[in-house]
Amino acid sequence: MKYNHLYFCLLFLVCVEVYAQENVLLKTVPFEVKDQSIYIEEVIDNRKEKQLGHLKDPDGHKVCLKLHGGASKAVQEFADASFPHLENKRPIYLKINALNVQESKRRMNNGIVGIARAHVALVFFEKNTGEMNELFSIKHNEDQVFALIDRENLFHTHEQRIRAALEYCMLAFVDHYQKDSKETKPTHFPEEGPAPGFNSKLGKWFNLITVKAMNSTYHEGWSVGYTGFVDSKKGFILPYEISYEHENVKSNSARDRGYESADLRIIRPRFYYLYKKLIPGIYAALSLSTPLGYEELENIAGDDSSNFIIGVGASQGIRIIPWENFGIVIGADFLQQFQTSEVYRRDLGFELILGVNF
Repeated sequence: MKYNHLYFCLLFLVCVEVYAQENVLLKTVPFEVKDQSIYIEEVIDNRKEKQLGHLKDPDGHKVCLKLHGGASKAVQEFADASFPHLENKRPIYLKINALNVQESKRRMNNGIVGIARAHVALVFFEKNTGEMNELFSIKHNEDQVFALIDRENLFHTHEQRIRAALEYCMLAFVDHYQKDSKETKPTHFPEEGPAPGFNSKLGKWFNLITVKAMNSTYHEGWSVGYTGFVDSKKGFILPYEISYEHENVKSNSARDRGYESADLRIIRPRFYYLYKKLIPGIYAALSLSTPLGYEELENIAGDDSSNFIIGVGASQGIRIIPWENFGIVIGADFLQQFQTSEVYRRDLGFELILGVNF
């Protein structure tokens, strides 16, 4: 009976592993290579991790992507379609140092989009007297942009980007090997503008859920908000943030204007927001926002009224995110705002921030 249970558990684990993998069939689509003098004798997969990556399929299930038949065989067959083995051609050995696909999100002018990438790092060798002599090495990213709702096309077109990246690298090697060739070689996905710089991974996408404790000249309160952004070492980062705030006007300030109490409920989208990475895990933050909401008032006589709130706010502060994958977020902001409150128009204050990132 014990052995039956053990057998069942092993069978279950095998089934889980099988269903958690998805093989990508690399199509052997030839591309034009003029003045050929070489062929690919052998493809060596030098990667420690042999999979393409761990991603979510369009149904939201996590899968491990692998090239059908293994990377060495798949890339060899792809290369043979364009570099046939013929007499009087020189054999070239190809080593795969990196081959993976990645997905992320990025903020662009038209909003947040999905980014798909194939990343390839190849080294080309010749063999002389039994020793491998390096001829050329190259790293290349093949990127495409998708709408966030277009999960199916983003996932099922990784194979096309792998082929495009391999083609780009192989044609670059041919240009290097045949120095007299100056003809521009095509790729599956022609690049617009300058070629992107090498990045081993897509920028890390941060999701932050934060709670703020606020205190200013005229009010005190709290807020809860969401921030999403793509990490970047250089330049400015453009996060997306929206928050809900509950503010209570301080009693002395309310009574000075003839009110017993004043409560504000505000939605605050930040329409202009900048992060700047100072050192790993620490960011400077700058924002402009438009508070929208309403104000509930009670005057000295006990009569209730309400008031529409709109205004402009600004803040300057710092965010500390010590762990990239999951952990706490600590921050502080100095804020200024102008809004249509019946109690105050201009206000200065301070916010303490605590949250999590994931």
